[in-house]
Amino acid sequence: MKRPFCLPPALLLPLALALACERGRKDDDPTTEAEVCEAPSAPPRQLRLLTRREYNRTVEDLFGGGSGASCDDDADCDITTESCSGGACLADPCTLHTFVFDPNGASVGRVHVAGTFNGWPGTEAAGGWPMEYIASLDLWVTKRALDEGQHQYKFVVDESTWMHDTANGVTVDDGYGGYNSVLNLECGEAEQVAADFPSETRPKGFGYDNHAASAIVSSTHVEMYLRAAEELSERALRDLPSVLPCDPDELGEEACLSALIEEFGRRAWRRPLTAAQAERLLTRALAEDSFDDGVAVVIQALLTSPYFLYRSELGQGVGAGAYVLTDHELAAALSYTLWGTTPDEALLDAADAGELHTADEREAAARRLLADPRARAHLQDFAVMWLEIQSNETASKASWVEDDFPALREDMEAEVRAFFEHVVFDGAGTVDSLLTSRTTYVDADLAELYGLTGVTGQSLEEVTLPEGQRGGVLGLGAVLAATSHSDSSSPILRGLFVRERLLCQPLGTPPADVPAIPEIASDATTRERFEQHTADPVCASCHQYIDPVGFGFEAYDAVGRYREQEGGKPVDASGDMVDVELMGAGTHAPFFTLGELGEILAESDAAELCFSRNVWRFTMGFEEESGDLCAIEALTAQGDDVQDLLIELVTSPEFVQREQR
Repeated sequence: MKRPFCLPPALLLPLALALACERGRKDDDPTTEAEVCEAPSAPPRQLRLLTRREYNRTVEDLFGGGSGASCDDDADCDITTESCSGGACLADPCTLHTFVFDPNGASVGRVHVAGTFNGWPGTEAAGGWPMEYIASLDLWVTKRALDEGQHQYKFVVDESTWMHDTANGVTVDDGYGGYNSVLNLECGEAEQVAADFPSETRPKGFGYDNHAASAIVSSTHVEMYLRAAEELSERALRDLPSVLPCDPDELGEEACLSALIEEFGRRAWRRPLTAAQAERLLTRALAEDSFDDGVAVVIQALLTSPYFLYRSELGQGVGAGAYVLTDHELAAALSYTLWGTTPDEALLDAADAGELHTADEREAAARRLLADPRARAHLQDFAVMWLEIQSNETASKASWVEDDFPALREDMEAEVRAFFEHVVFDGAGTVDSLLTSRTTYVDADLAELYGLTGVTGQSLEEVTLPEGQRGGVLGLGAVLAATSHSDSSSPILRGLFVRERLLCQPLGTPPADVPAIPEIASDATTRERFEQHTADPVCASCHQYIDPVGFGFEAYDAVGRYREQEGGKPVDASGDMVDVELMGAGTHAPFFTLGELGEILAESDAAELCFSRNVWRFTMGFEEESGDLCAIEALTAQGDDVQDLLIELVTSPEFVQREQR
């Protein structure tokens, strides 16, 4: 007998690759048994090749500039352009802006910043950015990460007097007889030396770019690494004082080269060089015709070494086939887990002193790292990969859906980053909030797409979404666009997103053959076309877990625009979160808005555990096995605060222990 069809006409071949019918599962039963930890195990010993993202951030920190002067806090540096990090003054990234208010000797109790970036709040409680008084400078200061573009702002003194920034000569009329200060932040595209490196390989189902076992160095990699090291050495020679730890005229060229090898090498290799390694490199540098050529050789040799290109998590043996990470492996693991870049001086000093092996020591280090702006940028990268919105970078939408999607998708990614950062660092901080928060960040174009008013300009503004339409990650335009086709929504892709990304309930591989597609009325709605999956007994084995969830997204089109009609027919956006905790359990949770679905997921144990599993994958560089589930469940049991989850992870025994797998 011919197998009944599973796919509607609008789906066609591309979507066949996304759905999972019962034949793609390991057995004939599409239900999923609860996974249990069979026997606790330590993570595998492994070498982890730097990803393009990690490579770029690492060399940015190595060559990022700044005076390098010793410091205890920001006041010891050029506070307008530098920050104290790891005991040294380092240059601020372009998007980290320093607001400075000079009271000119006046007695001031408090000052905050209000502007287009935070909704012009009149008080700190309403969202004003508080400024800190630095007595040694007699200045009020705050450093804030801003999006590129134009911003208007004022200083609010004692929550009563609004003043423009007298040190900023660019102003506009505020409409009340005064002025707003104008900040035009234009950073341009940062030069990414790893931009042309080969793309990372990701196994099916692993959403992150750092899968250790898949990172194989090809001849193309070798060529690119050599070229990048040469380019970076040329940059260094154009600004030698920013790289050299000494003056060769004062110290002597040989001694200065030796100091460069010791200090720059320690930062590049994330550990001190051995005496033999340093001696060989110095001998090689001294054989060059000039001091500059010697510097170039040192930098190129350090940056093309496996000790730079790989992060070691091999550990040292402690008997019975068990290993623990070394002091400097721990420093690197902490910095790449929380910053996505190389350890700073403070972390390397702690490794030198053997002060990272206890849970308390790692917790203190982790809290310092999380307070640094680099943690925010790194975890924004996690959010983009967790939600799998990278496909929007190359996706196209039919012109009748959205004419300017290429520009809009940049706004959408910026919203994801700002939303995640706000929830984790400035908001409630919980997984529940990621699923339910109605606070988000939009510019004028994205506000128009969402049907919001009162937002102007191209910089992101904080808004509260109206109740009943959007909320949490489910309502983000980037997620809705990434789980759609070029000209239509997709209940299957959206249902699979909930199942696989938010609940960690994979539905297996799609069937090898695509059945014949029958004729269906041309005016049928998307829901009417897809309802055949659950109506057909053969297809229903999997689609009963996908389609009822995906139907709940039907109020949003292919770019995430809210709609009440499709093709002149009313949209039915009611859904059912079938078996939220365990497929096959026979439970139902009807919902009528994405906000309600977010609440259902927020109350589930499965969503919280799944988020922990994703953090584990992103941190460890591999997909968990049964022996890892005990550790992940222990992390989840501590609560759903994201920063606390990260601290629990880096202070856990599994963060230190390794075994041969």
